[in-house]
Amino acid sequence: MKTALLPAHDADSTRAAVAAAVAALRRGEVVALPTETVYGLAALPSAEPALRAAKERDDGKPITWAVESREQAALLIDLAGRGVNKLAGRFWPGPLTLVAARRHGSGTLGVRVPGHAFARELLRALGEPLLLTSANRSGEPDAKDAREVAAALSGRIPLIIDGGPAQLGQASTVVSFAGERALVHREGLIDRAMVLRTAARQVLFVCSGNTCRSPMAEALLRARWAERLGIAPEALLEHGGVVGSAGTHAAPGMEASEEAVELLAARSIDLRRHRSRPVTAALLKQADDVFVMTGSHLRALQQLAPELAPKAVLLDPSGGDIADPIGAGPRAYRRCLESIERALAERCPELV
Repeated sequence: MKTALLPAHDADSTRAAVAAAVAALRRGEVVALPTETVYGLAALPSAEPALRAAKERDDGKPITWAVESREQAALLIDLAGRGVNKLAGRFWPGPLTLVAARRHGSGTLGVRVPGHAFARELLRALGEPLLLTSANRSGEPDAKDAREVAAALSGRIPLIIDGGPAQLGQASTVVSFAGERALVHREGLIDRAMVLRTAARQVLFVCSGNTCRSPMAEALLRARWAERLGIAPEALLEHGGVVGSAGTHAAPGMEASEEAVELLAARSIDLRRHRSRPVTAALLKQADDVFVMTGSHLRALQQLAPELAPKAVLLDPSGGDIADPIGAGPRAYRRCLESIERALAERCPELV
């Protein structure tokens, strides 16, 4: 088989390369093309045997599907889960492969929305998904430019598109889910820490100074959530949860009040490492649930970030304020903590 090499370096050559690639793919052939990660081998799903033969891949493992948009991905896999939806929203188009339940049939499917201009233009012109895997022989290093593809696959495929060096030079990150827990099967530019924090359910508590009410709520929910999962509180992120707190008038770096520390210590919860921080628009944007202690905090968030404030609600489901116990003595602190505990049981029953 003779292998043609077509450039895609400017508008005219890219148009010609897209047309040639579409024609080859519709003939059931395999095409090598640039992506933002590494060079890829593409074929229509009906041509999967040809794709596996070109790669000398006979392991039977599924091959990733590539689509042009998140909307097309949603036709193939279920993106309704919190974590998978958040990852798709943040990293697509881009170097992320999400493995999720098939929309039709059983089992799972790995899907990616490439971020490379040529790959997306090809998918748009083709109008249907492609199978996409690295452009190399099975077990060999990933190809990062057209020259490396030709060295590995010349004579085995009919067409290589030369779009210059791969932008990132490493394969996509691959993620699946076990319930709410993100499982990183392969790290790429998007590392494991980024995946876990992005995919997690993030709960934020807001009070005034971030030294008593919101830290107590944060620590209580983290401890109860972890207990429900049967894990240590420090492992919560690994299992899909992040709990934080902040204050509308907080000075950064303040310790929790002595009374708050003592009350939670009686419940075997250590609040000594807490340090206060002011609430920001970025914290509000990251959070999935925002609970505030009083109506004044709701109004403060409205001023801070009007477009984000509607996600915030009073922690007390009855609509009452949870009063600030600072300076009011131990009894006021106990009443405050009891109010927080009751409110958490109603607001987050699935977590506590």
